[in-house]
Amino acid sequence: MFNCKAYEHATFIHDVILPLLARSYRLFDSGHTFIGHSLGELFGTYMLLTRPSGFDNYILSSLSMWHDRARILNVKATPSSNHRKVFIEVGAIETPEKSQTRNDMLRGARQP
Repeated sequence: MFNCKAYEHATFIHDVILPLLARSYRLFDSGHTFIGHSLGELFGTYMLLTRPSGFDNYILSSLSMWHDRARILNVKATPSSNHRKVFIEVGAIETPEKSQTRNDMLRGARQP
């Protein structure tokens, strides 16, 4: 488990935010999309792995797999019979050699 409180944040989104939105707006039962960039992508990946039924689509940009020594890759995925659409994007120059970033986003995107 991450010590960054990802579990508590995901629980808050699922148990408080989504029901509040459903009460306040006309939402469809499906088709909800999570969009995350950088560390928001890392959180989206965490939710996809641990609570796959929360969203139907995930748009994950600028992968931060490097964070906490790629600990996200050790998170056990929760099985789901429902298919999810996942779009993963990373910029071609998001490497230390080609930009001013310290971390190699491309290498993270290529990890299985």
